[in-house]
Amino acid sequence: MRAWLRRTIHTVVPTALTVTIVAPLFASTLGTEIARQGRKISVLQTWNMYAPDAVRSHSYLSVKAELPDGTAVPLAEAIQAETAWGAVWDWQKRRTDMWRYYAVVSPDKQNINRTWYLRGLCVREERARGVAPVRIVAERVKRKFTAPDKVRAGAPGLSAPTRDFVQAIRCSDWPERAMIAADRQRRGLTSEPPRPAPQVRASR
Repeated sequence: MRAWLRRTIHTVVPTALTVTIVAPLFASTLGTEIARQGRKISVLQTWNMYAPDAVRSHSYLSVKAELPDGTAVPLAEAIQAETAWGAVWDWQKRRTDMWRYYAVVSPDKQNINRTWYLRGLCVREERARGVAPVRIVAERVKRKFTAPDKVRAGAPGLSAPTRDFVQAIRCSDWPERAMIAADRQRRGLTSEPPRPAPQVRASR
């Protein structure tokens, strides 16, 4: 290969990669378009795992189901949010843990990953109980990382947990209802789940 062509390739390729990675960090039309195209081929880079913008807290998705009888029960996500604050190696994580991670990010913004995860819980809980919950309510349980100098002085590594509401969905809405019906058909059941009996209040 000719020297000039080799030099051109060694200049153009790194420059293009640098622009692809750095441009989306700036609020501009070009940066937005590069980010959009980058997502298609999974080359979009974020810097939140590196200093000076390292992650400063850890969060879990906590979910409860409001049942037709009026009770509210914690789901598996809520149990994890209460108990899973120890160290977990990457190879010990399940695919469900990855889904929950993407569902809890951006709690103050619309998160389509969270919406679809919660819709899936309508299906999961209907399958387990025979009747879908009325509503699924999600919160974020967050604990901040303690500064290293304070940990060295004896402080706990994590702060006390805080809880924030993030989203709620109704399992009787579309497409939740359609998802439940499709799942029931795959299991050889009628597409329309049984409706819970109306609650009768005792007269005083």
